[in-house]
Amino acid sequence: MNNKYTILVSIFAFLAVSCNSQQPKNIILEHSPMNWKLTNIPSETGSISFDYKFNQYHILDTLTGFIIGNNSIAEISNSVKENRPRDKQNYETILFTTIDGGISFEKSTLGKGNLKQMTSDTQKNLYLIKNTYKTDSKPEKNSILRSTDLGKTWKEISNFNTQKIRNVQFYDTLKGVVSIGNNNKKIQLLTTIDGGQSWQELKVNKTGVNIYDVIFLNENELYTFYKNGNLEQTVSINFTTGNTKIHLCNLPKNYRFDSFFRDDTTDSLYSKVVNPKELHPLMIYNHTSQQLTTYDFENHQDESIVGVNISREYIGVLRNDNGKTFYYYSRDHGKNWTKESLPDYLADSRPVALFGKGGVWVKSIKNLYNLQVRRSSEF
Repeated sequence: MNNKYTILVSIFAFLAVSCNSQQPKNIILEHSPMNWKLTNIPSETGSISFDYKFNQYHILDTLTGFIIGNNSIAEISNSVKENRPRDKQNYETILFTTIDGGISFEKSTLGKGNLKQMTSDTQKNLYLIKNTYKTDSKPEKNSILRSTDLGKTWKEISNFNTQKIRNVQFYDTLKGVVSIGNNNKKIQLLTTIDGGQSWQELKVNKTGVNIYDVIFLNENELYTFYKNGNLEQTVSINFTTGNTKIHLCNLPKNYRFDSFFRDDTTDSLYSKVVNPKELHPLMIYNHTSQQLTTYDFENHQDESIVGVNISREYIGVLRNDNGKTFYYYSRDHGKNWTKESLPDYLADSRPVALFGKGGVWVKSIKNLYNLQVRRSSEF
C-alpha cells in the first residue's frame, strides 16, 4: 500500500505541476531592463484625459515608425467645454512619426477625419485608409492616400466615396488590391495595375475564401485564409485571373489563424494559431515552410498572448500574466527565454507593435500619454 500510495502521490504532483505551468522553462528574469523607455505623447487639449484614439502602430524599420488615428476624445472634451453636441465632422486625423526608433515623435495631420489602416509595399511606400465625415448621420467617405517619401508628403490616389474600404495592400507603386463593401452589401475584391487610378473586380469563385485579409504572397499571387467546415486552411489567388489553389495546413480541429506577420529578415510569413475556447500553448504557423510549432506559453483568460514576432532565430512575445504585462524573448528559436518587466507594468493590449529583434510599442494604462518603447537590439 505504501508503494502504491507513493506512486499515486507522485503522479498527482506531476499533473499539478504540468497543469499549473504558466510560462516556458529556461527563463532568465530581468526586472530592470535597460532597453525600455517611456515616450510621452503630448496632449492636445491640456486635459488629464487622453485626447487621441490610436488605431494602429506601424513600425517600418528599426528607426522609422508611425502612429495613426484621430483626436475623437479631444472632440468629446471640446464639445463639453463648448456646451454643444459631439460631431464626427470635427474629428482631426493624427499622424505621429518617429525617425529615432520611438524616442521622440512629431505630430502632423492630414485634415479632418480618421486614419484607419497603414500598410507598406516592397519598396517602403506607405498607404493609408482615410475616413471623412460630413455629419454623424451620413455615411463616411473613404479614400486611399500614398506617400513615397516615408510619410513626409501624402497624395490621394483613390476615392471610393461611401464604399467602405476594409483592407488595402500594394506590392509596389502600380499593383494593389482592396477589399470594399458596406455591411449590407457583398464584399468585393478589387485590383489595380496603374497605382490606383482605376480598379477592376477580381472574382474569386470559391466559397469560404476570406477576402477581408488578403495580402500579396508575391508579385503575381495573393494569399489569405480559407475556411472548410471546422478546418482552417489557406488559399493563394492568381492576381490576374482569380484562380485559386488551396493549401492544407493540418491545424487541430476548431483552431484558426489569427493574422499574418512577416519575418523582417527572411520575409517568411507567419500566423499565430488560436482557439479561444481552449487552454493551449502558443502556436505559430510558418506559411512559408508549412510547419506548425508550439512554445511552452499557456494561453487562456488570465495568461494571454498580446503580440508575437519572429526575426530569424529571435522570437519576441508580449504576454499578460494575471493583470501584468511582460516581454519574453528568445535568441535561439525558443529554447531559452529572457523575461522583462515593462516600465509601467499595466499596458493596453490594442494596438501593439513588435518588430525585428526586440522592437516593441505598447501604450501604458497607468499614464495614458506614455508609450512604452523597447528599442530593437539591432539599433
